[in-house]
Amino acid sequence: MRSLYWVRTDLRLVDNLSLIQFCESSAEGMIVWCPSSSYSRSGLHRKTFTDECVDAFSRSVALHGQFLNLGKLSFRDELPRWVEEHEIECVYYTREFACEEIEEERQVLDWCGLKKIRVVALDQGTLIAESDLPFSLSKMPFIFTDFRKKVEYSLRIRAPQPAPLLWPRPIVADSARAVVLPVSPEKSQSSGEEAAWNRLDHYFWKSEAVRTYKETRNGMLKDDDSTRFSPFLNQGCLSARSVHDELKKYERMHSANESTYWVIFELLWRDYFKFLSRKHGKLIFKETGLLTTPLRRGRADPEVFRNWCAGLTEDPFINANMRELNLTGRMSNRGRQNVASYLIHRLQLPWTWGAAYLEEQLIDYDPDLNWGNWLYLSGRGTDPRAREFNPRRQAEMYDPGSLYQMKWNGKIS
Repeated sequence: MRSLYWVRTDLRLVDNLSLIQFCESSAEGMIVWCPSSSYSRSGLHRKTFTDECVDAFSRSVALHGQFLNLGKLSFRDELPRWVEEHEIECVYYTREFACEEIEEERQVLDWCGLKKIRVVALDQGTLIAESDLPFSLSKMPFIFTDFRKKVEYSLRIRAPQPAPLLWPRPIVADSARAVVLPVSPEKSQSSGEEAAWNRLDHYFWKSEAVRTYKETRNGMLKDDDSTRFSPFLNQGCLSARSVHDELKKYERMHSANESTYWVIFELLWRDYFKFLSRKHGKLIFKETGLLTTPLRRGRADPEVFRNWCAGLTEDPFINANMRELNLTGRMSNRGRQNVASYLIHRLQLPWTWGAAYLEEQLIDYDPDLNWGNWLYLSGRGTDPRAREFNPRRQAEMYDPGSLYQMKWNGKIS
């Protein structure tokens, strides 16, 4: 069978069920990556990181005699040409969760159905497979605590699968047009699957920073304050199951504690937002959110918003977080909560403006997690309580010596 594997946010060989089935079932195959609509909205840092991850994946499959074909247009637009040129009989891909990505999947399914092309779409973007949830998605608990208790009571996490050993004969599309920037290996050592496993090895085994994760996770200056797995998880360079499996190995050798549990706790939060997104679709991205109560109208002031984006507000703690984001594409979880609260409650700007800006900038952007968290903090999601933070008090708690603020506000190098 001649098959095509559509690479999405699954840029890895280990524990990639779509790639495994593609390799096992195909005599000849082509591997393709196309820019998503969200990729076209990327800022420099996010686009560069994505390009580096795609490049790393390309080099990984090349070691197995494969070639990553790069499309210039969306996959839906490129698919007819590839099917016609190479007589493709089956398309493999990983299912996503957000409405924009799901809509593209629907278009692909409809077109393939008309052309009698077989489609194999697999679910592997979460720690817990949707089919293993103890409830149907339509009956998913609204509140995270209820979700967590139910899934923990009957927790089933599938073992990660090794990388494919046998690969199909490659089909190379001569007409494939590259859209990603050429990336030299020395510039991409912090990106891709190998970098993801190096980070996992460092955090769990070399530094054993995982033992104090719960105490340090709100830190804002040190690399090992938090796991820093999210860029790799959200690009699919690493699966949540692999993280969980490695964590359980660590616990068996060194014992479990509250911090090791808290890593799983955060992975469950990640699952919660992904399934919430799949369940509620477009509502996740609307200012009114999931509630039917009237929306409190603030102000739509572009100049105030631009100052927030640039880190030119009246608050130095907020400014430091925004400047770190603009210069690196990174921001701590504590920082994200504070800048969101400041935009929503202090500046009274639409929360969707802030969510869209972080979509451009964050190297670990994920639609379900980014928009789900903003929705949650806005009070228009699954918790209607106002999540308002006092940035001065937060700075006293999490940056007591003001070193973080001085670093990013230009006071120290």
